[in-house]
Amino acid sequence: MIVVLISLIIIGVIANYSGKLVEKVKLPSLIGMMIAGMIMGPAILNLIPENTLSIAPLIKDIALVTVLFIGGLGISVAQIKQIGKPAILLSIVPATLEGFAIAFLSMIFLDFTFIQGTILGFIIAAVSPAVLIPSMVSLIDRKLGQDKAIPQMLLVGASCDDTIAITLFTTFLGIYMQSSSGENSSVLIQLFLIPVTIILSLLGGFIVFKISKKIIEKINNNYGKVIIAFSICLVMRLIEKNLHVEIFNSLLAVMVYGFFIRNYIEDSSKVILEKMNYIWKTGKLYLFTFVGMAINPSLVGQYFLVGVVMLTISLTIRSIGVLIALHGTNLTKKEKLFCIIAYLPKATVQSAKASIPLQMGVVGGEIMQAIAILSVLITAPIGAIGINLTADKILQKGEDNFK
Repeated sequence: MIVVLISLIIIGVIANYSGKLVEKVKLPSLIGMMIAGMIMGPAILNLIPENTLSIAPLIKDIALVTVLFIGGLGISVAQIKQIGKPAILLSIVPATLEGFAIAFLSMIFLDFTFIQGTILGFIIAAVSPAVLIPSMVSLIDRKLGQDKAIPQMLLVGASCDDTIAITLFTTFLGIYMQSSSGENSSVLIQLFLIPVTIILSLLGGFIVFKISKKIIEKINNNYGKVIIAFSICLVMRLIEKNLHVEIFNSLLAVMVYGFFIRNYIEDSSKVILEKMNYIWKTGKLYLFTFVGMAINPSLVGQYFLVGVVMLTISLTIRSIGVLIALHGTNLTKKEKLFCIIAYLPKATVQSAKASIPLQMGVVGGEIMQAIAILSVLITAPIGAIGINLTADKILQKGEDNFK
């Protein structure tokens, strides 16, 4: 236990200074944290104790819950009315187009079957909440893009985007495993579970809010309000992870929970948001560093060229999907370009899911792992740097129009 605590303190210090170092060259701090994690992690120097690595998924989950809760606390009812349609389309169109594009490209370049290709496709298709959501929360805090609620739209879209990509990954992996064992699987039933998962997640966040609303309102101590609300968020995450509830996305539910607190317990929400921002300052150090530790750059060498070609094509198709989703909105061409850039980065889902096909004996699993890791190495820096460089130039600064 002492070794774990000491190692966590050292990781936090190194992550903090790594982030500050890259900020001096005008890059996002998360790039420095991820690089530090990759160097310290098993792939390169292997300096991190096994006991610390074993709790990395838990720490990453806590950090993700933190930033999604903060994201929900930054969205108003009026903004939801404004961003509803494009946010829904952003959650469906880009990921679906990219996932199936990778599937067909895998058949051409990797000699995969369509089902093998879709397994890889929907590992890669998910946008990274670890990269996108903190960036959008920062923009909200800096009041950038508030006139058209652009950060909020991307927040909501990205949360559902992950639900769809992960559900389709699980669906096609299940189809592969069942066909390998001679069983039959209904694709229609699996696809039906996607909207069911989203609806149940939205409903779950709402129900939890209704149950906890009076408790939060009655507590006079500000820290008590934060402890209750954040504990509820963590319990929702634990329920999904430990009980393996596949038709419930706890991260989406956490954002919804934050949204209802923001809009229906307004006085408490300001206090909760302020305290959660302090928690996030520490949480982000570990989230990005542990994401970096999951990256193994040595895996990608053999498939680097073919992977770059596939990703270039698939990201182009993904970008077209973003434009389709934003068609008919009042966004300018430059603002749509910003949304395309913001929807590029991959990290969290790819780091978590890349090794699963190989572990489950899927033919070509090692290739899937290599290309999934390559997608992180390419898109996480491009997306993070792109958001950082373009936000101030493209997005309007000022108070939002949706209070």
